[in-house]
Amino acid sequence: MRVSKFLLCLGLMLASAVLFTACESQDLLSELPADASGAKGGPGKGGGGGGGGGGDATVGNNLSFPVIWSEGIAKTLRTPPAGKTIDDVVIDGDWWYAWGVEPAEQTDPYNTCHPTAADMICYPDGADVYRVFVQKDAKNYWQAYAANASEVMNVDLIDWGDNLESVPWSLTSKVRTEVVLYKNMATPVRQYGMRLVSGWGIDELHGLKVSGTQGPGTPDIIEGTQATVYSPHARLTIQKLTSENPNITWDPVSHAWTGAAVLPPVFNKAVWEASDGPGYYNAEINIKGKIIYGYTWDVKTANNGAGIYRVTFSFDATNPNHGTTLNTFFNELTQIFIAEEVAVEAEDDGEPRGGVAKIDPANNLTYIDVTITGGKGGGGGKGGGGGKPVK
Repeated sequence: MRVSKFLLCLGLMLASAVLFTACESQDLLSELPADASGAKGGPGKGGGGGGGGGGDATVGNNLSFPVIWSEGIAKTLRTPPAGKTIDDVVIDGDWWYAWGVEPAEQTDPYNTCHPTAADMICYPDGADVYRVFVQKDAKNYWQAYAANASEVMNVDLIDWGDNLESVPWSLTSKVRTEVVLYKNMATPVRQYGMRLVSGWGIDELHGLKVSGTQGPGTPDIIEGTQATVYSPHARLTIQKLTSENPNITWDPVSHAWTGAAVLPPVFNKAVWEASDGPGYYNAEINIKGKIIYGYTWDVKTANNGAGIYRVTFSFDATNPNHGTTLNTFFNELTQIFIAEEVAVEAEDDGEPRGGVAKIDPANNLTYIDVTITGGKGGGGGKGGGGGKPVK
């Protein structure tokens, strides 16, 4: 049975300001130096770029997924509202109703609705409904676990963007290159449950799940078993190969592959070099609340013709901007994550549709070889126009 509109509106007005306190302390965060790169650009509007789908463009995304600052340099996070701390959850802003299964494909039902003053009850009878308080709203605030690495940071898992692993691209494509690094946590840490409520690709809008349709409710606090790893020493290098089996060598000084079978880079930049504008390499908190490295490679303006390009993610030994020494490493135990749908596509065809990511622990890097065709195709995939929701 539906609750009367009068009682629901009354309950919503009485609960207009809600505050929750999570039990976990994050004192380490206050000791960390802020990201001094001054970057405001980063991944931009790609699949990992925060924003899209509504909200205030001047308000950053809340951190929902745990993160470790491996060299002690933190990205700029949302400042808690006056009188609140990073342990508090404040949900006094815009929200949606949600129920059922979250869409996995663009054609799936969203099972969400945005209430209005004229129709506060827009969900179906009998549905198990909860609310989703959206990102990029100054009146909605939360922050997942964030702390400095206390020892050498060996990455456990590397997740390259699915679009690089699943499809070929062309000389007219804008290719979203995304990388997420993960560390398995020995002790669970605070994470927040998120839900997609509208949009797809650059237009997605996510928010924090909160139980109930009215009143204070309870935010979805998860015992996180993984954290992303952020290093301002990270670098992205893109080069064309001139052989299918290249005999090439990694040069840590030029941060590029060298040899007769590889051309000079069409892109080669580190996070510590980032500044304003889209032409830099960086990481940011995406709309889902996760730290993700991203760069939109405009192949049309940066290419050496059709062929195979090696996209390499590596680390600089030093960081002149922050005066830090590298503390982030891949080793023999580091694994590559392959999405289930990519693995299924490879099985169906007998071979991968896109590139296959690999790890080179000796050179402390990971790379993926991507095919660029001469015809038209590819429109940015997950990041540039939408194949799948953001990670």
